Amino acid sequence: MIKAYIFDAFGTLFNLDEGLLRHIKHPAVSDILAYARTKQLSYTWLHSLMQTYRPFSEITRIALTDACKKYDAPTELVEQLAPLYFEPTTFEDVLPTLEILRKSSFTTGILSNGTHAMLQSGIQKNGLGEYLDGVYSVDDIGVYKPTPDVYAMVTKSLNLQANEVLFSSSNQWDVAGAAQFGFQVAWVNRGGVFRESITKLANVHEVNVLTDITVVSS
Repeated sequence: MIKAYIFDAFGTLFNLDEGLLRHIKHPAVSDILAYARTKQLSYTWLHSLMQTYRPFSEITRIALTDACKKYDAPTELVEQLAPLYFEPTTFEDVLPTLEILRKSSFTTGILSNGTHAMLQSGIQKNGLGEYLDGVYSVDDIGVYKPTPDVYAMVTKSLNLQANEVLFSSSNQWDVAGAAQFGFQVAWVNRGGVFRESITKLANVHEVNVLTDITVVSS
């Protein structure tokens, strides 16, 4: 019996789409963002392993700076790119999903590597506040996903067993971490990408649109 629906934020609810880049004039801007995304993740894992926590907003700026250097772009471009993480759009299937869950009186929330400031900015911009009961940031414990303590924030706060939570993420590494912790997990594969071995677990369900998570748990 699923009692709570918890969502990853960036890439799952929040979308850093091409529309946000229209005002940024540099030929490699898409490559810069893609490389920075890879470095964001690897830097969070490194800091977790080294036990040297730095907030995701700082790691984002470091990753963007490295990306600008890699593509011979002026590092001043970071001042244009970093704010995008505070101003995301949402995917088209997000609001309909949250509306369904709210009408059914399920507990909902976000569990993210993002800082509280980043998450609250995205929530406010997209009008999601009325659909979310909780926002869990790794800022509160100083370690990143997929460390089990991150997922445990949800079960401790809601006083639930892990298998009573359905966690949704578009990131396969996050899916693997959540599934290992014991959550029921929906991997949101909007792009139809290759399913890696780390997500081929009994408690991982693949969906192509977020609204299908309500079918998974029924």
